[in-house]
Amino acid sequence: MCFSVNLDQLHQMFGNNLFIEVWNHHLHQEALIANGLLDLSVRTAIPYVVTNNVHYARPEKRIIHDVLTCIRHEVILSTAGRRLRANGSWYMKSPQEMAHLWRHHPEGIKNTLVVAERCQFRHGLLRPPLPAFSIPDSFKSDVESSNSLLEKLVWDGAALRYTRLTEKHIKQIIHELSMITRMGLAPYFLIMWDIVRFAREQGIAVQGRGSAANSAACYCLFITAVDPIGMDLLFERFLSEGRNEPPDIDLDIAHQERETVLQYVYEKYGRQHAAMVCEIITYRGRSAVRDAARVLGFSQEQADRLATMSSYSEAADAARHLAEGGAVEAGLDLNDRRVQMLIRVVGGLHQLPRHRSIHVGGFVLSGELLGDVVPIEPASMAGRTVIQWDKDDLDLAGLIKIDLLGLGMLTMIQEALKYVKQHRDIDIDLGRLNMRDPAIYDMLRRADTVGLFQVESRAQMSILPKLNPTCFYDIIVSIALVRPGPIQGNIIHPYLRRRRGEEPVTYLHPSLEPILKRTLGVPLFQEQGMRLAVVAAGFTPSQADHLRRVMSHKRSLEKMDKLCLDLAEGMKKNEFTEEAIKTITHQLRAFANYGFPESHAASFSLLVYASAFLKLYFAPEFYCAMLNAQPMGFYSPATLIRDAIRHGVAVRPADLSKSSWDCTLEPCEEASSPGTTVYLSDLPFSYAIADQSYDESTPQTFSELILDELIERDKLEPLSSVADTRNTDAKLALRVGLRYVRGLGKRAKDALTAAWNEGGLFTSFDDVLARSGLAANDLKLLARAGAFASLFPGRRDALWETLSRLRKQHETPLLDLLDENKKEKKIMVPMSELEEINADYKTLGLTTGRHPMVFYRKWAEARKIRSCAEMNAEQNGNRITVAGGVICRQRPETAKGFVFLTMEDETGMANVIIRPQLFEQLRQSFMSSYLAITGLLQSEQGVVNLLAEDVKILPSLPGDPDLPARDFH
Repeated sequence: MCFSVNLDQLHQMFGNNLFIEVWNHHLHQEALIANGLLDLSVRTAIPYVVTNNVHYARPEKRIIHDVLTCIRHEVILSTAGRRLRANGSWYMKSPQEMAHLWRHHPEGIKNTLVVAERCQFRHGLLRPPLPAFSIPDSFKSDVESSNSLLEKLVWDGAALRYTRLTEKHIKQIIHELSMITRMGLAPYFLIMWDIVRFAREQGIAVQGRGSAANSAACYCLFITAVDPIGMDLLFERFLSEGRNEPPDIDLDIAHQERETVLQYVYEKYGRQHAAMVCEIITYRGRSAVRDAARVLGFSQEQADRLATMSSYSEAADAARHLAEGGAVEAGLDLNDRRVQMLIRVVGGLHQLPRHRSIHVGGFVLSGELLGDVVPIEPASMAGRTVIQWDKDDLDLAGLIKIDLLGLGMLTMIQEALKYVKQHRDIDIDLGRLNMRDPAIYDMLRRADTVGLFQVESRAQMSILPKLNPTCFYDIIVSIALVRPGPIQGNIIHPYLRRRRGEEPVTYLHPSLEPILKRTLGVPLFQEQGMRLAVVAAGFTPSQADHLRRVMSHKRSLEKMDKLCLDLAEGMKKNEFTEEAIKTITHQLRAFANYGFPESHAASFSLLVYASAFLKLYFAPEFYCAMLNAQPMGFYSPATLIRDAIRHGVAVRPADLSKSSWDCTLEPCEEASSPGTTVYLSDLPFSYAIADQSYDESTPQTFSELILDELIERDKLEPLSSVADTRNTDAKLALRVGLRYVRGLGKRAKDALTAAWNEGGLFTSFDDVLARSGLAANDLKLLARAGAFASLFPGRRDALWETLSRLRKQHETPLLDLLDENKKEKKIMVPMSELEEINADYKTLGLTTGRHPMVFYRKWAEARKIRSCAEMNAEQNGNRITVAGGVICRQRPETAKGFVFLTMEDETGMANVIIRPQLFEQLRQSFMSSYLAITGLLQSEQGVVNLLAEDVKILPSLPGDPDLPARDFH
């Protein structure tokens, strides 16, 4: 009766759109319910419809569904019980199967078509508008609409960006503005302009990148920093009327202050109209093996071993590896039914959703209530809300996504510039640097790139000397070269050989020369792939845009394989040879494993150059900012400090009387190494040396031509003579901050900050105890880290005194006076240098003292074991042994199992290549901290590697100092 009442209510609400759903899964209890529902349909005249309550597509997928159910309930398959469905009937049955199953109730089958015809909803019908952009008061007298405001801002910006607005500039800007206004996207561009404006007003570094760098409008709005007209970038990669999706503007924001910008967006548009985007994380090899093994009842040890062997491959590849011997290698029997089921399940989990995560920076805005379009939930982080749709599903509903991404390098650059101003009274405008400074290109050619943006990896260090960069465009090329796409597409080596003149620049077809001329006949960038598809295969703009989406999406090899068939067919029609078709499709197929857009590479190259400039001319500020911006980059703080010392920077230890929470700079009386003193006249500002660096009679490469406007503008603004008023020869030392003392948390930071704000730096041991507000454990950590050194010399003495003071629970001055004569001062044995270095690594993860390899040096010399510097000076083909501490291990997916290892000592770094078989054979040794590796030296065009043949673990030093390493990072 109650059910009938509820049904009446539903009927009143939905009218003729209400149907009664019935199933048949061959279950007795379900059949009774179905018969009752059919009777109810007759009594109420509400039509019924038959379905199958589908939970998996095909019968053989039942086991995958059962495994996922077990994962959700955190049980193993053998104990899942009634959590699993009773049989395998919950799959997508064919029309014939359903017709036979419901042969006695054909009306239910017919009604499926009725329901389907009424379901006309499509996500594309949603298309919520963007929030209306309120015209700022300062512009209301000049403009009346979003379109006119955008036009004013763009033309005003163009006057600042370009000193000479040529016909080409004007034509492109008009083209872009007309397309933007026709597509109703002016509010979108104004929203992005406003976000950038807010960030810069707050002193937060921000820079646009990605396909937005293809837009002159974005450049004139100061959203991006790359001139797309000068670089001949393709605007249609960013925005096209033939594309059924909105444009995508990515903003990189100084990562430590990104939350300020996020909250500005929330506050300006309201949480009912703004939210972050989620990302569906799919199963890959390791996660699929681990979850499947756990559900199928394998031991934790077996699951870990299997997962480790699966590395970072796709789930399908992991299943294939297990079937082809991986399971046997892990000690399992392939004839075991459970092992066979494991392989089947791992393959079945391929690219299925595993969990939902918040996107790194995706934001959606809607003029309508966002909750009417997509479900919203609170994020795990306070102050954030997130939609439940994946980022790749937004285009279907016409939701426009903006990416507000945190970038550590922008934080570093922002802080370094502040330090330069604070300590040298020099204002640096990175937009006005001389992009032809030969000293910076010399540094890149030497691969002196530790800490530099995008070019500090082992792979980049190997490419740069061979690439021999001499101009800004070479940096763009370098960033694009070291990517999975060019590596797997066999693009790198042909490009380098052609660049060195070892092989001629050729084109697979004459029509490709205009597209590939600047990259010497090989495709490096996504934009080239799009143009190539249009010219060579006759792709329409929409097909080319589909190619772009496939190249931009992670792990899209299946989609790219289908596109390559269309490419091959189109090229055949245009009379391309079979060899050309095979080469081009292979190259573009590799781009599906990630190739770089040229606009993206150009944006990143500006940050490469800026970071190189700071490291070269303002090393103390560079390293200080880099350490304060951690975690970021490729190397550990310990390696960064060692690199700073090698570059002549005096690095001083954490000290309670001198350190702040962050690393700081202080006057340095120590003699600096050559090159660390900076004079204003030496700085490569373009306006300081424009007359010497620019000569109209000098032939220019393409990459030099794109800087014409910058150089011409700078010639108009000569540097005023202010060198005498600035502290350009300041010698600065880097002081390690207390943030690096392991175990000190937010409470300790807040307590120390409050004490410093109230009374300044600490002046004595008693002052620390009286004012710091630190907990007992924090004080002991600081003593062990040597932070009392200037206030109470000797770490052991300081720790003993700290423990003594902490044991004293109550003040007893009279008893203390009586006991004064009975006390004997405890004499602690001072730590040796090595013991202090050990303590540094344990308490700070770094040391400002000597490198631990110093203590091996005599032992190594007696055995003719080379240092890193000596190895790099050896001749090609020599068989040598080199020793060092391991700071990095890498095993890229594109390297066919080879492992790349970087060792460090007091003289520098050494790179080692390890064959897959040797690494597996001696894995335990290679994973140790201090090694002596014997092998064959390979020296080619300034790149030196040791091809490992054998490895020995060095004898342990007393205390066994733990050198931090970034493994498989």
